Amino acid sequence: MLVLTRVVGQSMLIEDVQLRLEYADARSIIFSLEKLSGGRETKVRIQRHQIVDLCYNVKLQLISVEGQSARIGLEHPPSVSIQRFEDESPQD
Repeated sequence: MLVLTRVVGQSMLIEDVQLRLEYADARSIIFSLEKLSGGRETKVRIQRHQIVDLCYNVKLQLISVEGQSARIGLEHPPSVSIQRFEDESPQD
């Protein structure tokens, strides 16, 4: 299992689908999913320890939440690329 920590506002890529952490509290998180090639945004709420099939045969589990930071577990086929996605927009 791949484990990533994301803070509200941070994203990850599963192939060509961007998952952005929109909200986090002690019991659940909300992710937005959007295909980079012009797909429609979808929001998904995940409860703690719930396992959700996302896309490309990837299963996501919310492991824990601490403040605005969530630890996410991902199980995926070896052929599926998962990367942290860092926003490169200019900071003021």
